[in-house]
Amino acid sequence: MIRSKITRIEVFPTQIQLHEPFVISKGALTHARNTVVRIYSDQGLYGTGECCPYRSIHGETQTGTVAFAKDLAAALIGLDPADISQHVQTMNRMIVGNASVKAAFDMALYDLNAKTLDMPLYRYLHGNRQKTIVTDNTVSLLDKEKMVEKALSFKERGFDILKIKLGQRPSIKDVERMQAIREAVGDDITLRIDANQGWNYLDARKALQAMDGLNIEHCEEPIHADNLPDQVRLNAESPIPIMADESVFNHQDAYRIIASHAADLINIKLGKSGGIHNAMKIAAITEAADMYCQVGSFSESRLGITALVHFDMAWPHILYHDLDSPIMLSEDPVIGGLQYSKKWEVTVDDTPGHGADFDPQFLKRFECITIGA
Repeated sequence: MIRSKITRIEVFPTQIQLHEPFVISKGALTHARNTVVRIYSDQGLYGTGECCPYRSIHGETQTGTVAFAKDLAAALIGLDPADISQHVQTMNRMIVGNASVKAAFDMALYDLNAKTLDMPLYRYLHGNRQKTIVTDNTVSLLDKEKMVEKALSFKERGFDILKIKLGQRPSIKDVERMQAIREAVGDDITLRIDANQGWNYLDARKALQAMDGLNIEHCEEPIHADNLPDQVRLNAESPIPIMADESVFNHQDAYRIIASHAADLINIKLGKSGGIHNAMKIAAITEAADMYCQVGSFSESRLGITALVHFDMAWPHILYHDLDSPIMLSEDPVIGGLQYSKKWEVTVDDTPGHGADFDPQFLKRFECITIGA
């Protein structure tokens, strides 16, 4: 058995401007303020992870992720990086929640361990590359005419699947948006919707019933994530399948949603679950419940989404893939990693680890906080 120890950890608070503001029901995002973590071992290898905290979803900020990263890094120096379960327990003992920054450390640990064994991450997770993964692209919540324009431009760029951000009250305006978009793009484009908790029960019920004839694939988190009673009755009444997103951060949440029949589907994000270790638990619970899943993103670069694709390849019941966040960034600072085809199929290769890294010149633009030797 290969034994090693963590010798040094680097933390970089980075920032990348988006091509244009990304707007959801909870507000607009103009920059991806991601925190990058590198974990080095005494074997001369390092693993890289990143996180993208959303204040309105995680309750985390970049300043907070960096502050906790220093404490967590100090706790891991000298330990064996292979003890991922133990390290996740350490993170949870040190602070409640804060799934975003925990995901960056988890991702770096998985990358490092797969590199140590000289295997791609998907094989380390017992997956394979036989799965076809095609990403959607997301239309921000804007005026109806602008959303139609965006949807048409994405169709022209070759996207066959569009995710439409909704969640305005009264929801009749969202219905009008979807009617206009469906009419504009035609019937050969798959449409998904995401209200990001923007509706209440009455608005959601009216909107979903009014969209019944628009061939909507599913609706993400239509009402508040903590409102389990209304989630249950809405899921029973909706003609459109409901996908839990913000209501499922971890495997305990997944069990609660499944046991309550509060959703038909679950969206797994590494930045919500605290990383791959906990995401695997969510995937196992949903697989046992015979429930299909989606993988999704915040505003990670190609590095974070590459790690997510490797995770995706380990689970056949993950059918839906929301992997478009790198497309929204105004620059691509990542070397290696996932590639998009002309029809937006996503692929990775057999490079050890997740196969992605940041351009050193990009990281030099930001502060490097070093813990350890």
